[in-house]
Formats: sequence, structure tokens, C-alpha cells
Amino acid sequence: MQTISQFIKAATGYSAGIGGRTLYVQSCDVGSTLTITLTDSLGTRDTVIGVGAGAKLTPAAGFTKVEIGTTADANVQFVITNGDIDVQLTQVGTNVTNTNANPVPVSIVSEPGQPFEVSNGPNPFHVTVDGAVNVTGATLTATNVGLIPAGAAISEAGATAVPSGAATHVLAAAGGRKRAIFYNAGAGRVGLGGAAGLTFANAAIVLQPGDAWRESDAPQLDWYAVSDTGSTVNIQTVN
Repeated sequence: MQTISQFIKAATGYSAGIGGRTLYVQSCDVGSTLTITLTDSLGTRDTVIGVGAGAKLTPAAGFTKVEIGTTADANVQFVITNGDIDVQLTQVGTNVTNTNANPVPVSIVSEPGQPFEVSNGPNPFHVTVDGAVNVTGATLTATNVGLIPAGAAISEAGATAVPSGAATHVLAAAGGRKRAIFYNAGAGRVGLGGAAGLTFANAAIVLQPGDAWRESDAPQLDWYAVSDTGSTVNIQTVN
């Protein structure tokens, strides 16, 4: 067994009359750039292309000549032996140096009880999270966060007839209202909106018979309803 360290230039390559049974590449400082050709005593050539550290070649008839080419100048260390070889590699680390123009997607999974710590400098940091998030030992400031406050009282506005044709004013504006629920209790379809000029054709919210609509974005405003064939709307409000 012998270990050979060689600086191999891309322009000239490496060639030597060395015999053996197995060739093992221990290291190559430019990655998988090597083309290795092993020639046996009968002139049979075995060639592999694009290999690097960890490559092991064992031709059936052994070899008497070694040729190594590379696409870039490289420091290469390889082992030649007359038998098989088993080499334990040391741990290999990889540094990713992509710029912001070519980001690399990364998935991070933490072990139970061992949370993954994330820190960021003065720049904005945005993270999308699925599932539950537990935050301890931190002061959080929420900005532009939409919250639905808890209600203090429920009112039943009762059934309101909604004819076809012109829109019917079914709920007056109220500043303290937190949410409103509209239930189509009749046989016709009902369109909901916030303008007196509402028609069934231009309604964006349409309830089929038996459908309900929970409004929490603008429950404090005036609401109008119109039906295609006539119906009834039950309204519940929370203040």
C-alpha cells in the first residue's frame, strides 16, 4: 500500500506506471473534477469521469498504469494497494456562500425540548410558521395586527323580510358592534351588501337558503339585503 500526494494541473494531468489492485481517492481540494483511467497489463483501460474524494476503483484485472486528469488545478491525495481498502473518512463540513440573488431553501427541524434559536440584526426579519408557537422570556410588540375583540352582549334582531327588487335596510350602523351574523331563513337566495343601491345581480355575498354569514370586518356599518325571489333574514349581533 502506498499513499501519493500530487499537485495535478488541468493542462497536463498526471500519469505514472504504478501497479495495484485498488485506487482510492482520499482528497481533492477542488471537488469532483477528476477523470481517472486505469490500464491493466493487457492494455484494457477503465475510465471514470467527474469523481473526487471518496472514489474507489477496483478493476477486475488490476492495473499497471494510472492516469488522472482534472478540469481545474487540484491537490490530490490517493492510495494504491494490492488488496481491497476500507478508509474511514473524517467528518466533512460544507459552507454555503450563495448571495441574496441566489438563495438556498433550507428546512430546519428542532428536537423536542431543544428549540432552534433564531437571531437577526437591525434588518426586518420575516418568518412563516405553521403550527403552534410558544414564546417565553421575551417582550413582543404587535403592529398592524387585526384582532377580533370579545363581545359583551348578544342581540337577536329577529326575522326581517327581504323582498326581490330594491334593497332592504336590514341592519343600522352601530359603532360598538363587534360582529353580526346573517342567516337566510327563507326559500329564496339573499344578497348582502353595504349600499342602498344593492341589487341581487351585483351582490358579492350571496346566501343560499339555510346559509349563514358571519361579518367581523365591518359589522358596525349599515347593511342591506336583497333577494332573487323573496326571503327572510334572521340577524344576530354581538356588542
